[in-house]
Amino acid sequence: LVALESATPTGSNWLRSGLDRAVERLGTELSSDELAAWATDQTLPPRARSLAFGWLKNRDPARADRLLAGMLDETALDLRRAAVAKLLADAAEGGEAAEQAAHRQALVAARDVDQVEAIATWLSEHGEPTDVAEVLGFVRRWRVSGEYDNVGGKGFARAYPPEEGGAAAGDWKEIVSTDRHGEVDLNAAVATKKGVLAYAEAVVEMPAAGPAEIRIGSPCAVVVWVNGQRVMGHEIYHASEAIDQYIGTAEFREGANTVLVKCCQNEQTESWAGEWKFQLRITDPLGRPLARQPEEGE
Repeated sequence: LVALESATPTGSNWLRSGLDRAVERLGTELSSDELAAWATDQTLPPRARSLAFGWLKNRDPARADRLLAGMLDETALDLRRAAVAKLLADAAEGGEAAEQAAHRQALVAARDVDQVEAIATWLSEHGEPTDVAEVLGFVRRWRVSGEYDNVGGKGFARAYPPEEGGAAAGDWKEIVSTDRHGEVDLNAAVATKKGVLAYAEAVVEMPAAGPAEIRIGSPCAVVVWVNGQRVMGHEIYHASEAIDQYIGTAEFREGANTVLVKCCQNEQTESWAGEWKFQLRITDPLGRPLARQPEEGE
């Protein structure tokens, strides 16, 4: 089980297959107590503990179900998800007040976007309007530059003035995203054009110095810097736009930090290639939001 942490994808598949067969052959020689101890020991690798929990669930479903009650802060995301689902299912039998309290607790614990969405929707439908973008930690306050040339894709690798601390083309425009997922629509903020790029800059406050994950999604090519240091670049156009599509790790200072995004639009003319946008959030490795932005006037 420990070997899974450092195994290659192919090695992991072989190990998983062999482990499943070994557990089946061992039968009761491998006790439920041992499996429960593995599943709940957060000093052990998350993937290994998830496997141990799965084997325990096959052997003793009731015991596995009881363990879930203590797994709302799990580092194994699949176990955390199952614990949140159990919390909500159990509360459904206790009346609306119990459900309301459980959904509030679940909103704090949940990390999967679809689960957060479902919980927030339930709360909103039951008298507690919930800002999904805030819960998920999307950066919403940006300064957006004017357009720069990206004909033939040449702008992706070219360093325009904003990358070097210089002036942007035209004036910077202050925008605040009101989208449910913090989406920054550059067609609306800059212009609806093809073969161009623009920069977006945000200042975020971090509670402590150290590494954190930058998570960005865009149908366009993107580059991201934190405090002037390049974190990642993806020269891919109109392939996807999923939340957390690209993840990179950056070093942050305590307090104010600057995030700069270059978002490039190509020259495809199909209707589905017209979107020019991105969304970004800053989290720990489990997806817990870390950054905040001061409100206007703070």
